[in-house]
Amino acid sequence: MTPIRDEFDRWLEEQAPSLRRHWDSPELWPRIAGSLEVERGRVGPPSRGSGWAIGMAAALALVLAPAGWWLWKSHARDPMLLTDQTLKEVQSAEQAYAQSIEKLSKQAAPRLENPPTELISSYREKLMLLDSAISALKAEADRNPYNHYVQRELLALYKDKQQTLEGILHDTANPPAAP
Repeated sequence: MTPIRDEFDRWLEEQAPSLRRHWDSPELWPRIAGSLEVERGRVGPPSRGSGWAIGMAAALALVLAPAGWWLWKSHARDPMLLTDQTLKEVQSAEQAYAQSIEKLSKQAAPRLENPPTELISSYREKLMLLDSAISALKAEADRNPYNHYVQRELLALYKDKQQTLEGILHDTANPPAAP
């Protein structure tokens, strides 16, 4: 041992008797013994009913194992990454949506500047949320263009924005009748 350790051990041995406290606790050992008895009652040989549960669990595992294997193999054959050809098709669809959205945005812009109804105001807020989500997903798609999930979600947002703009044009062209 090191000299510092030896000094600490000597000091601790000198201080230990003064730190020791004694008190009566007659209920401590009976409580411990009672807790042990309760634990012994819980842990024991399996009951007859538990054999049925074990059998059902084994049967379920036998049924689910082939299904899990099949899913794993199907994902191994079909990775969630796009091929170069598929990426070109996705980018083409994205351009088509962008052009359609640009035309619809120009038509809807006057109605969105001063919304005549609460509905159009709600549409404007929805468009702001969609634009925010589109820009976030577009940044992710730029970082990882072959990610199938990001591209699919981006196209879904474009479609939603296109439908929202069409809804604005439809609702302002055919306003609801006054009550």
